[in-house]
Amino acid sequence: MRRLIDPHIFKTWLAFLLLAIVVIIVFQIVTQVDAIYGWFATLFWHVSPFIMGFMLAYALNIPREGIQKLLGRVKHPFVEKRKMGISVLLTYLSAIGVIVLAFNLVWPPISDSIVDFVDYLPTLVYQIQEFIYDLSQNEEIPFHEHFDEIAAMVTPEAVLGLFDGDFVAGVFGNLFSTVMGVISFVFRLVLTLITSVYFMVEAVKVKAAFKRFIKVLSPRKVYKTILKYGRNINGYFKRYIFCQTLDALILGTIMTAVLALMGVDYALTLGPMLGVANLIPMFGAIIGTVIAFIVILLTEATGLAIAAGIVMVVIQQIDANFIFPRLIGGQMRISPLVVIIGITIGNAYFGVVGMIVAIPIATVAKNILDDFLLYREAIKSRRREV
Repeated sequence: MRRLIDPHIFKTWLAFLLLAIVVIIVFQIVTQVDAIYGWFATLFWHVSPFIMGFMLAYALNIPREGIQKLLGRVKHPFVEKRKMGISVLLTYLSAIGVIVLAFNLVWPPISDSIVDFVDYLPTLVYQIQEFIYDLSQNEEIPFHEHFDEIAAMVTPEAVLGLFDGDFVAGVFGNLFSTVMGVISFVFRLVLTLITSVYFMVEAVKVKAAFKRFIKVLSPRKVYKTILKYGRNINGYFKRYIFCQTLDALILGTIMTAVLALMGVDYALTLGPMLGVANLIPMFGAIIGTVIAFIVILLTEATGLAIAAGIVMVVIQQIDANFIFPRLIGGQMRISPLVVIIGITIGNAYFGVVGMIVAIPIATVAKNILDDFLLYREAIKSRRREV
């Protein structure tokens, strides 16, 4: 039978057709990038509680596994049958207890400091006025004659006027939107917690389903490679979380001891608070140090507050550049220089999330590169033998 079209011509036209479809798709993406970005942003907003729930379950699953191993030593039928549920319950109760304890330790001095600051505000304004007036008397400073006008504008009445009825009305003017925002936040928080519980309880089933999905869609060698590096990523993330927690304990202990030796009244509260704040990448150390400095400034002498601020900054820098890189490098067998480079690149391109995942990803990338180099060296060695 005569063919209607030559197979070679058919394949050529099919290739051109697929190329045209790809060009049209790329053109549509480029011309409607704002709409596509908005669609992905909306999708991420709706699924973010599930993503956060997975991340929370992944982090809490590390202590849960330890608790379940301890429960495995209890030879009681009730405990043996319900080890998983009991370990999940104890994990969440422990996490809630730590949060409540930290809040009770940190909030009282902060609230007292806020009250003291408000009471001290008029005096502070007058001190600023005097400082500006002294600058106006110094003829060596350019435009010194205008400092009198600036000092006249800086008055206690002007500062306190920021908190008058108009300010409060502006903040709470749209009460309905504020209430709906709070309700939405609470709903998303509850959904995150519930999702994390389901992820933790169903971890074995989720893992089995993922393996089955990869096995069906990929060849055997690719399947084994994905499982290999998947296990590596999982192990590196667990080590990273462990190192972050250990670093927070070390930093909190050092800060508590140093502030206590300097005679700071709230050293037993500020030290652990600085350690916990250090768990937040990039901004945690800055926020914790600023809060601690303000508390010390309002409760201690100015000289002691300045000295404590300098000491806290120095200790934070030592921890960020020496202690943490060596700690994470020793646990994950990666150079401290690679740790610093990975955190810097992750922050530059992906912000806080990039800093969190930079070190495990850099470690896996290093392993992949090592395996590739070993593979190429083995091929060259065989060629030389031939």
